[in-house]
Amino acid sequence: MQRTTTTWSPDLPLPCYADRKTLAAIITHRFFPVSHRTLERWPLIARKPNKAVIYEVKPALEYAEQQLNNAYAYKQNGGTL
Repeated sequence: MQRTTTTWSPDLPLPCYADRKTLAAIITHRFFPVSHRTLERWPLIARKPNKAVIYEVKPALEYAEQQLNNAYAYKQNGGTL
């Protein structure tokens, strides 16, 4: 089994295309924690130029932002009863 590590880090500019693990790292850094396996179920356009699936980063970030904006929000009690 081949394990890939992401070459992207927060101090680098965003790439135009990214594999699932890199895209998950970008979304986790910018918005919320997400698994690379979760991205398989998102309505993103996948491309396979060389047997590896890649995604456009910009639409993925737009979808992640939409998911965050549509998420249920509530005010916590703050621990007092």
